Amino acid sequence: MLSPFGKSTGLASPRGKADIVLVSENNQEEKAASEDAGFVISGEGEYEVKGALISGFSFFHTVAGKTRKSTVYTVRADGISLCHLDNASKEHVDGLLEKVGEVDVLMIPVGGPHRVGKEEVNTLSAEEAVAVVGELEPRVVIPMYYKVPGLALSLAGPETFLKAMGASGAERAEKLILKKKDLPQEETKVVLLSCGNS
Repeated sequence: MLSPFGKSTGLASPRGKADIVLVSENNQEEKAASEDAGFVISGEGEYEVKGALISGFSFFHTVAGKTRKSTVYTVRADGISLCHLDNASKEHVDGLLEKVGEVDVLMIPVGGPHRVGKEEVNTLSAEEAVAVVGELEPRVVIPMYYKVPGLALSLAGPETFLKAMGASGAERAEKLILKKKDLPQEETKVVLLSCGNS
């Protein structure tokens, strides 16, 4: 499980037991959502758990007047490299691209800048997300951090990103199972995962 969210988002917290939970922001809601996990990783460093090599790269940003630390993770397992960019801005991503390295599957925020209270939070816009995809050239892209029914944050929906990627008819799925041999080779595939509320 990556970056579990809490009730303040307006969405129901994820259910089920996870073998590994990657906590991107070390806040009380993420801690509570990860209580049943077998192994919790929270922050920068290199880890090897259940055959997966996990690297965390931290950055700092300001939300509601408080400085917070967030972590971008890469997970390498079964010959596939996945990167979860959390709620990074263009500035944060630019500073992390070299560390992230080669990526097969990219989970990228596309909902753009938004407000939390009186504070502007600068996450990737749809256009910036497309540029990052162009730089990393992943085989599969999973948009995240965008507006869905019930969400309390004022994010944009995924439509602008999908259109810019030429993926308006992107595959929509409840879950995604990937094998190295099945990764697309000539194109980047965009998959829109259901969050259970949309």
